[in-house]
Amino acid sequence: MAHHTYRLAFYSRVVCAVIALLFIFGGARVPGAYASYWDDVYQGFEQFSRLPSDVYQLKESYRQTQDELQKPRSSIEAYQEQNAGLLEQNRRLTDTVTELKNLQTQRDQTSHRNKVLVITAVILLAGYFVGTRLLRYGMRRRSGRY
Repeated sequence: MAHHTYRLAFYSRVVCAVIALLFIFGGARVPGAYASYWDDVYQGFEQFSRLPSDVYQLKESYRQTQDELQKPRSSIEAYQEQNAGLLEQNRRLTDTVTELKNLQTQRDQTSHRNKVLVITAVILLAGYFVGTRLLRYGMRRRSGRY
């Protein structure tokens, strides 16, 4: 048992000596590495904790970009609808103009026919009166009244 006590005392001295040597020779480098390690852990945790806000900012930026793209898209759709309406209005106006031209052509033809009819009637009336006068003059002349 005494031998066991000496062995235990020897091992405890060796362990204490090793720990003392570690503090003496390794102690200068350990705090720098220890601090750097904790700084890295802290920075990693800080970056990890900032991820939700970064993700939120990215989502917000994506939503704003979609909104900005939606505005021209909706205005393009509005222009297309307006263009379709204008094309339909243009077609109706073209039909109306064509119909008005046809009506004007018919009026012009009717007017021309009426003018020809009136001129023909005036010429026939004038010819009738001139013809009857000439006939009377010729008959009077043959009958000797003049």
